[in-house]
Amino acid sequence: MTASPSPARRAEHWATAVVFFINGFGFASWVSRIPAVRDTLQLSEGQLGMALLAMGVGALCSFQLAGRGLGYMSARTLTLATGFFYCYALPHPVMVGSLPVLALTLFLVGAASGAMDVAMNALAVEVEARQQKPIMSGLHGLWSAGGLCGASLGGLMAQHGVTPQAHIIGVAVALAAALLVARQWLPELPAKPPEESPRFALPEREMLGLGAIVCCAFLIEGAMADWSAIYLKDTLGTTAAKAALGYAAFSFAMMGLRLAGDHLVARWRAAHLLRAGNAAAAVVLALAIATQHPVLTMVAFVLVGLGVAVVAPLVFGAAARRSRHSPGHGIAAMATLGYGGFLLGPPVIGWVAHMTSLRSALLLLALLAAAIALLSRHLDEPVPQPSA
Repeated sequence: MTASPSPARRAEHWATAVVFFINGFGFASWVSRIPAVRDTLQLSEGQLGMALLAMGVGALCSFQLAGRGLGYMSARTLTLATGFFYCYALPHPVMVGSLPVLALTLFLVGAASGAMDVAMNALAVEVEARQQKPIMSGLHGLWSAGGLCGASLGGLMAQHGVTPQAHIIGVAVALAAALLVARQWLPELPAKPPEESPRFALPEREMLGLGAIVCCAFLIEGAMADWSAIYLKDTLGTTAAKAALGYAAFSFAMMGLRLAGDHLVARWRAAHLLRAGNAAAAVVLALAIATQHPVLTMVAFVLVGLGVAVVAPLVFGAAARRSRHSPGHGIAAMATLGYGGFLLGPPVIGWVAHMTSLRSALLLLALLAAAIALLSRHLDEPVPQPSA
């Protein structure tokens, strides 16, 4: 029977959870005010898309810098530095008056968020090792919960006429205060200098399977965010309200399994969990697309959410432990591939839909889920068998 963690260990765990919640809450708070910023600056869809792309580019650039930075400073120090900068940068996109400045500020927000993402995942790996039990999935679940809370608050603020500036400045101050409180319980462990770490963090050969898993999963997630509602409304003919429920069902499924994922991983092998979830998602999504039944499609979206929910915590944790260079290098490599897939997913689906149909394009997601199921064995290989 496993002994209960000490109060100090529990405090470390919850302080780390607060960091994940902060990152998700801040991101969703900005997303909730995008329509107001678009209307204020009178941006076309194309102009807004270019501005939002700057945020993704900022994140991709910062993954590499943060991965190298973890070889020279502790995960705690980098998490706090990037976290406070994230809070500082967050209000700027809602206070600008032109498209170029919006793109610049979104680049900075993306860079801060991406660097914080790498740092807090490296910190989580350290805390998980000290806890001697799985916690990564639950931490990512709290990121999703932060996103849900941030989006809900943003909708409430918009409904009551609170300006984006007042809303996001208030959020940034509150998140900085929460980070300041959590700071005292975050563990300080010495940095591990990288051994001949390359300038650009790419997965080592033995981790290519992990990289393929995370790229497929994030590509699915990005495509679901942009195309699930359009498919339900335009192809299946549902109402706009019911169409919006598609991505909501996907998101709730992801959050729910992430929060429960640590308990599941403690009972079943991670590869088995990933294989079963994604095999089921692939089969049901293919059936739903073939039959074009709205209810079955919603069920399929839930299963897809369950299938990809634990990919990030499992793969990031494995990459940090297995990297020959440093934990930061492993996480940065996986984050780069994952976020690259997230950015690539929507345009790929749009291009295939243009060439064929959206129905045919979404079959790619079923194939990607099947690929994750087949690749799931890569989570098992280096894991030592428990002693008798």
